[in-house]
Amino acid sequence: MKRLTTFAIVFLALACMQKQPDGTYRITNDTSNAAKKAHDNAAKSGDEIKKATEDLGKSDAVQKMKNGSVELGRGVKEGLGQVAQKAGAGLQKAGKKAEDDVKKTDTQKH
Repeated sequence: MKRLTTFAIVFLALACMQKQPDGTYRITNDTSNAAKKAHDNAAKSGDEIKKATEDLGKSDAVQKMKNGSVELGRGVKEGLGQVAQKAGAGLQKAGKKAEDDVKKTDTQKH
């Protein structure tokens, strides 16, 4: 959008230049007004897009998606917690078994 506006301003400036008697080119007031109008239109379009985006963010569908994302995050976190607990229990069993094996080996050597 900014590129288009910039291009439009430059194009209008070049299109509305008039050759002066001394051989130089100067922009007429029409170009200045056209550039201001193009800038104002771009600002107005930007404001409309911003308002539409804000309205969309407040819609029920977006709020439901947001709430669903939060619930999904909670579910994943809870599931990971359960997996970590089961893994921890499995590691404790493996650790206990390793200790017992070491104790059995130590008692058999003595």
